[in-house]
Amino acid sequence: MPALWRLTPGLTLRYRTWDNEAYVLYHNLTSDTHLMDAAAIEVLEALRSAPAPIEALAQALRLDASHLEPLSELLAELQEIALVECLPVPLPA
Repeated sequence: MPALWRLTPGLTLRYRTWDNEAYVLYHNLTSDTHLMDAAAIEVLEALRSAPAPIEALAQALRLDASHLEPLSELLAELQEIALVECLPVPLPA
């Protein structure tokens, strides 16, 4: 079943960076802080504007098909810490 990825509703992206390598993100819904890399921040920023299927997200990030598996793994990690969620999209009848 196709799926859309989106930021967790109510999440406000607040983060700081040092040398554009290490990012500390504050999760306003849980009051946790997370150490992130640039790739994770790019994914979160891409999802800020609208939910997207992984293929569209990869295209927005200018990734080719060989990067879908690592992107999928990153999305799963972000989902584990409640920064994103996956919404199943029913197929048309």
